[in-house]
Amino acid sequence: MKEIDDTSKRFANPWKEDGVWLKGNLHTHSINSDGTKTPDELVKLYREAGYDFLAITDHSVVTEPPETDELLLIPGVEYCVGRTSAGTYYHLLTVGVDKTPPYKDFDRDIDPQIIVNHFKENGGLAILAHPYWSGLTHRDIMRLTNLDGVEIYNTSCEYERGLGYSGPHIDSMIVDGVKPLIYAVDDHHGAERPYMLLDACGAWVMVKVEKPSKEAIMDSLKKGFFYSSTGPTIHSLSIDEEKGISMHTSPAKSITFLSMPTRGRKLIATDQPLEEAYYQMQEGMKYIRIEVTDDQGRTAWTNPIYS
Repeated sequence: MKEIDDTSKRFANPWKEDGVWLKGNLHTHSINSDGTKTPDELVKLYREAGYDFLAITDHSVVTEPPETDELLLIPGVEYCVGRTSAGTYYHLLTVGVDKTPPYKDFDRDIDPQIIVNHFKENGGLAILAHPYWSGLTHRDIMRLTNLDGVEIYNTSCEYERGLGYSGPHIDSMIVDGVKPLIYAVDDHHGAERPYMLLDACGAWVMVKVEKPSKEAIMDSLKKGFFYSSTGPTIHSLSIDEEKGISMHTSPAKSITFLSMPTRGRKLIATDQPLEEAYYQMQEGMKYIRIEVTDDQGRTAWTNPIYS
């Protein structure tokens, strides 16, 4: 089938871009806030796990990245401010901001929109962190404007309380007209606890760049030239002129084309794993986002494709 320009669907298709894939984690804490490892120890941990880049995002302080040739290091920071309907904080994450913002962390009197605006005005991404773990309602989320995206999966939140997946929060945002990018992250802290896995190297973004550099990674993250994963690989994705979506993946137990309301389809492997899928977008659908899950329960997520 004839291939068309994906930008007409407001979908940046990294599989149609020349370049290389880089694996990275966008949410990590060191001993400079509430983590248990030094920045140098974090570099060693993620480099040995096959990561290409890392953002150290301590609370209320931009940690200066250590000198290293082992990983591309991107500065960032996390702030917890405001008050949700449940009385909890909004957790707001940025990468690409290299100076500590002039705000107090864990301050319920700060409007979270002020933090979002500061991140954007200083060249960073503005990401809503782990809304399910934070107890955010749809009403809470829709108070915010100008977000770049939302964490769809957070390793630490999943391992700690089973609240790491925020897909329904994202779907409700899209139905109400917001078009977020979606990120899978670790939110690594590293505390050793009984019956809890180490919250590191469990989730990542795969970013397509022309050449490896911090500037290229930031550019691709802002444009949407990436997908997220906790295991599976998406080898290719294309959209034809009839709005049919074709994709090839690593062996999968299921490939799900999610949409709301009451649209989409889940394909489930029977006698052998799935490695390809095709889905025809239906009339009236606002969007599709795709989840690829393997036989170990690990998942890869595309950014939403808007009709």
